[in-house]
Amino acid sequence: MQADTVDWENGRITDEGLAFMRSRLGVPMPDGSWNTEVTRDGVWHFAHGIGDDNPLWYDRACAEASPWGRPFAPPCYLYSHFNGPLLRPEQGRLSVDEYLPGVLALWAGDRWRWLRPAYVGEEILPRTELTEVTVDEGAFGGRSVTQVEKVSLVSSNGDLVAEVCRTLKRFERGATRGRSRYLDRARASYTEDDRARFADQYRAEAARRRGPTLRAVTDVQVGERLPRLLKGPLTVNNLVGFMQGWGGPLCAANRMSRTILDLHPGVRMLHPVSGIEENIESPHWDRELARASGMADGYDFGGQRISWLSHLVTDWMGDAGFLQDLEVQLRRPNFLGDVTWLDGEVVAVTPRDGVVTISLQATNQLDEVTAKGVAKVRLPAG
Repeated sequence: MQADTVDWENGRITDEGLAFMRSRLGVPMPDGSWNTEVTRDGVWHFAHGIGDDNPLWYDRACAEASPWGRPFAPPCYLYSHFNGPLLRPEQGRLSVDEYLPGVLALWAGDRWRWLRPAYVGEEILPRTELTEVTVDEGAFGGRSVTQVEKVSLVSSNGDLVAEVCRTLKRFERGATRGRSRYLDRARASYTEDDRARFADQYRAEAARRRGPTLRAVTDVQVGERLPRLLKGPLTVNNLVGFMQGWGGPLCAANRMSRTILDLHPGVRMLHPVSGIEENIESPHWDRELARASGMADGYDFGGQRISWLSHLVTDWMGDAGFLQDLEVQLRRPNFLGDVTWLDGEVVAVTPRDGVVTISLQATNQLDEVTAKGVAKVRLPAG
């Protein structure tokens, strides 16, 4: 397929496109991996990218002294095992390239389930399939689609380590462009007092981390609030740090970038000012491409905000806890310049099973809720 056969500016949701999607339900779809083996460096790079400085992720002695007995990865690190560059046909295609190419895709949320930690030294590979296709009429003045993909993360010995169901919302760019309620929102700016407040928050966070101090399920009460975390302000530097850890299927340089555009024409975009060929990841940090997509400005990755919420939970639960379930709905865009405050509250405790249920919320500087979620944590008996 030639790049100019995909109309990225006016990609349409057609009956033929929907029929093809439905024909692929349940069919395995190859995924590229940024990481195939869990390494100490890969683990630390991911933790670095979400701002998680827990020694558990980079200090071997700390990890070996934990109840797990050896180095392992933060829960959402496994994003990096199905988010690699697709430089060869056998590595498969992105679902937004395969299904409805040229149609805007926005990350709406994920539902994670972990069965055990991902240990340093093991190989973990993804198995991906499309599981749901729902058509909605009238959104933004046009048709939209909700698609759900399930990714199973499987070790080389056949263990299912984790699985995640990702929900994407697909919109026709022609219908969204100019109709977004965010187009007139100015980029956030901050005062010296704001900067001091952010700095004080960051300096205090590590001391509130539970770390090796045991948190037993019998110590937890309904209504207990998790120590608040701050993320941001969101900058291009912040995005680059995250991508160093989790990877990126479309971020490549020079000849390799050309290879990706040739293999995946559905991801191509043309910059409206420079005339340079870009791809659908570039609107995350480029204002002109974001607005060409129907967004007001650059914005974060859905997996980035979800990983931030997992950090809130792991800081609270301590090194002996295990995050077994995390479901997050992304409610609003998180634009360049925004700050995100992360809060959590215990809403249920089941001592018999050792499970604590936590409600989660992400709020920006305008007191707008940008994400909501629920986590289930398994804690030791004491």
